[in-house]
Amino acid sequence: MNNQWVRIFSISGAYIALLIGGAFATGQEAMQFFVGFGNKGLIGLLICGLLMIYTCFSLLRAGKQNDLRTNEDAFRHFCGRYLGIFMTWYTMIMIVAVYGVMLGGVGATLEQAYGLPVIFGSGLMAICATVTLLLGLNKIIEVLGVIGPVIVVLTLATAITTLFDGSLALNEGARISGGLEILKASENWFFSAILYAVFSLPGLYGFLPLVGTTIKSNFEVKGVSLFGPLLFIGAMTIVFLALLGNIQSVYNAEVPILVLATKVFPVYGSIFAVVIFLGIYTTVTPLMWTICRRFALEHSLRFRLLAVTLTLICWFGGNLLPFGQLINLIYPSIGYIGLILMACLIYKDVSQFINKSS
Repeated sequence: MNNQWVRIFSISGAYIALLIGGAFATGQEAMQFFVGFGNKGLIGLLICGLLMIYTCFSLLRAGKQNDLRTNEDAFRHFCGRYLGIFMTWYTMIMIVAVYGVMLGGVGATLEQAYGLPVIFGSGLMAICATVTLLLGLNKIIEVLGVIGPVIVVLTLATAITTLFDGSLALNEGARISGGLEILKASENWFFSAILYAVFSLPGLYGFLPLVGTTIKSNFEVKGVSLFGPLLFIGAMTIVFLALLGNIQSVYNAEVPILVLATKVFPVYGSIFAVVIFLGIYTTVTPLMWTICRRFALEHSLRFRLLAVTLTLICWFGGNLLPFGQLINLIYPSIGYIGLILMACLIYKDVSQFINKSS
């Protein structure tokens, strides 16, 4: 395998790891954005996948062509000076909020799996993430590139086993899902799919363009843009089907995928909690790196103090509300800002295409 394919798989793994996180690995994203809409959620996943391919390609290409090394560079490039400044600060605030949500997700997972106090689980994750932050971007990409695919494989193994264990009832799940009290990102299935495709953009604006500066060929840009999003959406689709077919058992659980894992094999449920832990770890680490790097040079004392201080604040905030409520409160609101960022992305690309053609 040549170096280009190695780079494609490594960067795609980091992309997947960034998107997977705790909400994916716990099943809450699938529940709130897709499962609650029954069969229409499957169409939503297709729409979402196409949009994610476009955004990944556009951000990587922009970073490569324009040497966008910070999230502020990326926001100004796509959104202009003033809106770019606003987006920079808004995104930093929301990333910190997501960090808190993810820490809460660890607490909920370890409590459900092992009966540990929520504050202990979130504290353990806070320590692991902070230590990794201090190692720097290159080490983060290396770690995520390995862990990301592992999480996908184990999550899919759980979902696929559930799909073929003989208890799946997709038609029944699709029929009753609309009548169950499921937290939803939006009341409209199409808009919910759009929100899911764009709610990760505030974080990706700060991560993908910077990664794009390290990519050496257009082939790598195209390879990552196809492989990363398609694998992620494929994984989400399998999780969607598994949850929909077991909707009666999982619709009111804080960690739905853990219910499936326990159903497959009780001991495996406890083991799978570690997978969810890793999924959350892969999300919070690169997101917080973009924030700390914005205000300080990597490996500097200021960078380290900022990483520790923000982690302590998020650890406290992540224990204020249940995990599911935190996601329902934070994620859809980020999606609305993501819509603006998507509009800026499309406008910039169309403008550049017209200028080149004229």
